[in-house]
Amino acid sequence: MANRTFSIGGSHTADKKLSKDCAIEVLPMPSTVYVSMNQHLGAPAKPLVAAGDTVKVGQVIGEPGGFISAFVHSPASGTVKSVAPRKDLAGNSTLCVEIAVEGDEWVEGVDLSDTLVKAVPEDRAFILDRIRLNGVVGLGGATFPAHVKLNPAPDKKAECLILNGSECEPYLTSDYRMMLEHPSEIIVGAAIMRRALGGCRCVIGIEDNKPEAVASMTKALDELKASGLEGYEDISILPLMKKYPQGGEKQLINAVMGREVKSLGLPIDVGAVVQNVMTAFATYEAVQKNKPLVSNVLTVTGDCLPIEKQHNYKFRIGMPLSYIAEYAGGVPEEAAKIVSGGPMMGKAIANLDAPTVKGSSSLLYLTEDQTRRGKESDCIRCGRCTEACPMGLEPFLLVKLARNAMMDELEANAVQDCIECGCCLYSCPAYIPLLDIIRIGKGDVMKIIKSRPRK
Repeated sequence: MANRTFSIGGSHTADKKLSKDCAIEVLPMPSTVYVSMNQHLGAPAKPLVAAGDTVKVGQVIGEPGGFISAFVHSPASGTVKSVAPRKDLAGNSTLCVEIAVEGDEWVEGVDLSDTLVKAVPEDRAFILDRIRLNGVVGLGGATFPAHVKLNPAPDKKAECLILNGSECEPYLTSDYRMMLEHPSEIIVGAAIMRRALGGCRCVIGIEDNKPEAVASMTKALDELKASGLEGYEDISILPLMKKYPQGGEKQLINAVMGREVKSLGLPIDVGAVVQNVMTAFATYEAVQKNKPLVSNVLTVTGDCLPIEKQHNYKFRIGMPLSYIAEYAGGVPEEAAKIVSGGPMMGKAIANLDAPTVKGSSSLLYLTEDQTRRGKESDCIRCGRCTEACPMGLEPFLLVKLARNAMMDELEANAVQDCIECGCCLYSCPAYIPLLDIIRIGKGDVMKIIKSRPRK
């Protein structure tokens, strides 16, 4: 019997996991870091420091700017040089705290030992507070503040916590390496999240092209269950069929629970909460070690890099991307484009001096051949884009409507449900820039929807 997957669309992209055998390396600190106040979904954080202040690692330097927002902590000890706008990877200005790195002295109360803390706290309020105060956000791409997601409204009940270990994007391997090197911490983090949600079951979904990760996580789970401690009894590992975008929230829910989230609905509407395995690790560190989210793991990869220059790096937030690129051996001459994220949903880097943020996941080098677009020709209504769409949309129709600025029709045909996965663009034999056009149309429709008075 084949492993589960989502029921509509999808693409069978090449794995390209070139760096999967590269163990995680710790990056040394640069001389200066630039910590963005806008590295989570929602309102930017408000800076709490000024030029001339001295800070320690883990010290709060930015407080939430709204309900959907997160604390930001210093990734280094040193002196604040400025609090000023700086260009992000897209070239847009964002407020950053510039810190001259002078050491690695942490604030008091953080457990920096490697000792695994297995016992899950019973106090739900304590768990949520630790997650909130330590600035944990979703590390699967959206960077949604984790404490908000783990505290659903009173009229909503979580039936299943789904942990995303799919890492379905080609090239990326940081999640995979974490499942190999820190499986126990991830599972303890899952148990903590489960406790925060009221004790619902937890399913950890991992694509079946990662058998080593399935084995590693299964072994760690068995050992934790054997400890006799509470919290691990209703956690399971579920191998999933390799198919892109298996890691999408709605696709995971469909694969694991057989349920579909309605248009503009939320996972909790069908009893699901989806988190990434890296978020579970950050939750473990926040709750069990009182350690703020100041580091993550990213992949440096690409076909134009030899194996000795493929890396998985543990980095501190605020490190310039250019510093990481140089430390890894420099940008290869064959690289025509550098992408943050995977080739399907990642963002092209226009400014390599941009600082890393909590959600940074890669430096992906693509060659001219890989980035050159084919010459667009007429749509022949072959239907490949519709077959590939995991949301059941008709991309060829949405493009026609978007190009003619037919906003009402775009909304009626659910352009707002597009998850921007790129399956349509990947499958189009006419080389029509489907995703680009649909993304713009979706943005215009969402503005209209948000401007309407609430009922």
